[in-house]
Amino acid sequence: MIIGISGAAGFIGHHLKKRLKSKGHQVIGIDNFQWSTVEDSEVEEMDVRNRLEIDRLIQQVDVVCHLAAQISVDKSIANPQETIDINVNGTLNVLEACVKHKKKLVFASSSEIYGTSQSGFMSESHPLDAQSVYGASKIMGDRLCKAYYDTYGLDVSILRSFNTFGPGQRMDSYGGVIAIFTDRVLKGLPPRIYGTGEQKRDYIWIEDALAGYELAISTDLKGKPMNIASGISHSVNDIAKMICEKINPSIKPQHIEERKGEVQELKGDISFAQSLGFRLKTDFEKNLQEYINIEKQNYV
Repeated sequence: MIIGISGAAGFIGHHLKKRLKSKGHQVIGIDNFQWSTVEDSEVEEMDVRNRLEIDRLIQQVDVVCHLAAQISVDKSIANPQETIDINVNGTLNVLEACVKHKKKLVFASSSEIYGTSQSGFMSESHPLDAQSVYGASKIMGDRLCKAYYDTYGLDVSILRSFNTFGPGQRMDSYGGVIAIFTDRVLKGLPPRIYGTGEQKRDYIWIEDALAGYELAISTDLKGKPMNIASGISHSVNDIAKMICEKINPSIKPQHIEERKGEVQELKGDISFAQSLGFRLKTDFEKNLQEYINIEKQNYV
């Protein structure tokens, strides 16, 4: 199978490219390299906002995994126009080309579209109540995909991954809190926590995220969204404490001003994915230690 990946030089996209190639698929990766995590000569420079180039890419493949996005909540607040242009108009270009050339699409949605949990475990039917421009832009992409299934019969799978962590994740605002905290503590600096630190997230190890994409590629979801999560939430305070204890117990976290548009709790229900054969493997503390061990090698 020939699989196209937009955002193939990003954190998840790069790992997905390697995984699919190891399974014998031919992979064509594109990225504009604006927020990439790796340098990869196999990835072609291309921007999803370029309609003609995206059309050319999609003609060549059997399946498209669309991961390219502006993912920073802070940047979405500072520059909403750019975020909407990439995450909505870029997704529209991908959808149009997939319909035109009759190609399957796997869309990388986000748990951020749910906003703060209103019901404990958050199934795919949880209200969409995004609290940031980024989250709102992902709702638009998510629902456009559903509309293209309903209107044009597009074969589309919508993957709502919760917070993913693993080796190679960026350690700035385009990375996750685990990567950012680990970087600071390895440098002898305290992790900086926005607000109270009681905000909670549901974390999955990168291998589970990739398994979710493989399931979405191989399954006809008929336009339905699918959560990939662990079903366990951890507070930012607890994560900071664990990272400090594992690297340098003498370091204590610092609290700074609360961040606007921040979701307070995410905890995913993966019953639907499990009914399709997904088997969760994330062991948070074990995977966190594995991640720290890998990252320590870069600070020797």
